[in-house]
Amino acid sequence: MRYRQIEAFRYVMVTGTTIGAADTMAITQPAVSRLIADLEAGLKLKLFDRVRGRLLPTPEAIRFYQGVEKFFTGIDQLEHVAEQIRTEQPAELKLCATQALSTFFFPPAIKRFRESYPSVDLVVESYSSSEIVSRLQTYLTHLGITPAFPEVPGIVQEHLLEQPHVCAVHESHPLAKKDVVTAEDFVGERMLSILPTGLVNWNRLTKVLEGAGVDYKGSIGIQNSHTGYSLVAENLAVALIEPFAAPTWRNNGVVTRPFEPKVAFEYVIAYSSSQRPPTPLKTFVEIVRKISRDAQVKTD
Repeated sequence: MRYRQIEAFRYVMVTGTTIGAADTMAITQPAVSRLIADLEAGLKLKLFDRVRGRLLPTPEAIRFYQGVEKFFTGIDQLEHVAEQIRTEQPAELKLCATQALSTFFFPPAIKRFRESYPSVDLVVESYSSSEIVSRLQTYLTHLGITPAFPEVPGIVQEHLLEQPHVCAVHESHPLAKKDVVTAEDFVGERMLSILPTGLVNWNRLTKVLEGAGVDYKGSIGIQNSHTGYSLVAENLAVALIEPFAAPTWRNNGVVTRPFEPKVAFEYVIAYSSSQRPPTPLKTFVEIVRKISRDAQVKTD
């Protein structure tokens, strides 16, 4: 089975005639017929019925054509990738962030990015900080937005912003009436605690709350803040939590208040040190930085 035989078969299927295939391939009609006959002999399949000088595809030909189209689609995709390499455009831009950061930064950033790069394909994924690092190390993503993590070989972290956690409660909760919530206000409350997943150290939260007598370890444990906000929305608990997911839940009766003493965490943009960032990625990073400067995370 040779490429030229497959090509002849494909063009007969597409044009419906050996004449059409011959014109497309710039060869003679007998040459197309020979290629088809040789292909049938090699495959030991009857691909066409000969009816009054025409080739009518058999059921076997239709099944075979489905595989052929997948093959040529792959060839076309490779040519597209080569063109993108020549023009320094990535085949696709892979972006990942923790769940809350993804919902906060990516929608407005992608909207602005599309104005400059409407044809660049994007892949948006949400992972824990440790999973983001793993994907950066194995070149499965171009960019990660995550809480800062300990230094990892081959990964560059660039400061994005520092943001304190906030108190999140249901609008009917007494703490919603306070302008500022303190650690002592949580005593006796059903608290959400952030489980130690990923590379982020939440010890400062634990120390502040336990120092005020709050039974933080014995509360409801969560792995991501959207789960936490959903529990707050049902008035099942109160939370000391990151503020990025809050806007999504404000229509569900969730309010946030500043917390004192302030417990702030650093958030970074991370990427592999061994990959040269393509121009579209640099543009995306600039957009994210502008969003972090202009759109301050506000409490109610």
